[in-house]
Amino acid sequence: MTAQISLVTAQISLVTAPISLVTAQMFLMTPEMFRLGPGAAPNAGVPRSGAPPRKARVRRASGNLPFVSATVRYEVRRARNRRELLAALALRHDVFCVEQGVPEHEELDGRDHEGIHLVAIEDGELLATCRVLMVGRTAQFSRLAVRASARRRGIATALLEAAEVETRAAGGRRLVLHAQTYARSLYENAGYRPRGSVFREAGIDHIAMEKELE
Repeated sequence: MTAQISLVTAQISLVTAPISLVTAQMFLMTPEMFRLGPGAAPNAGVPRSGAPPRKARVRRASGNLPFVSATVRYEVRRARNRRELLAALALRHDVFCVEQGVPEHEELDGRDHEGIHLVAIEDGELLATCRVLMVGRTAQFSRLAVRASARRRGIATALLEAAEVETRAAGGRRLVLHAQTYARSLYENAGYRPRGSVFREAGIDHIAMEKELE
């Protein structure tokens, strides 16, 4: 399977003086390149040459101040080593246990060793993570956590897209997840449809959702 590269544009609205603009790239490599520990490809995460970055756009708002739409660089891929995996688990703890009050024994369900852990990295800092568990030809998507300072940048959507790529690469035909109801629109915009009614999980309202892959 050839390496695939997706370009994702993360936009930030800034009311400020003109600034220099950089590009955002999401690098999706082959499953072999994503192995943790020994055996990982030496150049995993390095994009193929020849893929031109998208240009950032500058818009002006009404009034005297410029309204700048800038792109920010971050990389979405599998966690490469134990350090990144531990950083992902720490972020999940901060978001689910500290911020949302989920009991630790429910957040750590004993299945992390079975999963594919995807991460978003910017300048060496882990911004977000999620987990994909393959059960036959169905992928269970869960543990989507985004650092508070990195939200509303399209990172969650980029992780959903990466999870779909992983599912297809593993021969999967369907993704399922339990969405917190406040984030339902995020998943609907990514093509997921609800199943059943709202239920409580870890003290939070959820709804089951799924997406069939063509």
